[in-house]
Amino acid sequence: MISNQSGCNYPIQRRSNNINRLIIIGNGFDLAHGYKTRYSDFFFDFFLSMFEDLIDTNKYDDELIKVRVLQNIRDRHFEIPKNFNHAIKLINDLKRNNSVEVQIKSPILRLLFDRNSTENKWVDLENDYYQLLKTFLKKNENDLVNKLNSDLDYITRKLEVYLTNQTEKTERFSGNYLVNDFYEDVKGNEIVSNEITENKKPSAVHILNFNYTDIVLKYSDSKNRIENVEYNFIHGELNKPENPIIFGFGDELDDDYTVLEKTNDNNYFRHIKSFKYFKTRNYHNLLRFIESDKFQVYIYGHSCGLSDRTMLNQIFEHENCISIKIFYHIREDGTNDYVEKTHEISRHFKDKASMRRKLIPEELSYPMPKPRKL
Repeated sequence: MISNQSGCNYPIQRRSNNINRLIIIGNGFDLAHGYKTRYSDFFFDFFLSMFEDLIDTNKYDDELIKVRVLQNIRDRHFEIPKNFNHAIKLINDLKRNNSVEVQIKSPILRLLFDRNSTENKWVDLENDYYQLLKTFLKKNENDLVNKLNSDLDYITRKLEVYLTNQTEKTERFSGNYLVNDFYEDVKGNEIVSNEITENKKPSAVHILNFNYTDIVLKYSDSKNRIENVEYNFIHGELNKPENPIIFGFGDELDDDYTVLEKTNDNNYFRHIKSFKYFKTRNYHNLLRFIESDKFQVYIYGHSCGLSDRTMLNQIFEHENCISIKIFYHIREDGTNDYVEKTHEISRHFKDKASMRRKLIPEELSYPMPKPRKL
């Protein structure tokens, strides 16, 4: 059966003759479908709206940034940014102009400008939040923690609106060529242990969607679909109060996390993902699945970064996890990100020997198929 995040159909008792499959869906999956869902895409849209207001009213003011054009240059012409890095450059130019007042109110936004002023860097908003949280703790700047949390609340609301606009498209995708991968046989030559000696169909499939979007649901049914399939929107869904967006950081294995716990100040936990997971049964359903039987992991478009380290460690190092298969991204120059993904995955393993047993080599891995619109 197919369900969203509500009903879980996996018994806790061990069914030792079965092999299940856990499919991890990350932002690369949405990007492959043409949706602009990077944090840099979101901030470019945010800055674009800011410049449009400046053109209309010569001022802009919200929780993150304030820009005011002085009276004596009311006729100033503003250049419209072409992309994220161009927007950063234009705002930095305004900051150096004595006729324009620019106030960066948000610590997150200040870090974003500092990091991207000199070179094009990947925007990792959740990691930036956590680094700032630790910095404020060391400096005993509790008032800035409150501001940081408030800013992330505001960004979350803006992000939900942005992603809703991005996904208000009606495309459906021909999913058989990709969805068939979801339900393909577990291959004996991909398993180092003696769990299986020949190929066999997965008994159950759990699709763990880390995205807020529902693009994975837009696929047409596959003729090879198996009966027991569950969709788990682990980080929430757009505009679904019963499954609210989870946005923050999730690395309880970090050495500094215990220092946060000793503060006796719950504000430091406000955007730690582990506590937000308690709002729904999503994490509970994931645990029931990985406890129910041995399983193989498929990874589609997830960076495997540290912002989800607690959960990924629990999955990858679980005794029931028998293999991990990366569906890698092929770049325009023909290279791929398989090796980089293994670097990221290694950070979720304490037991490196276990990692070497479970990771399927590149020779047996495949690129993530490109979507085809119907």
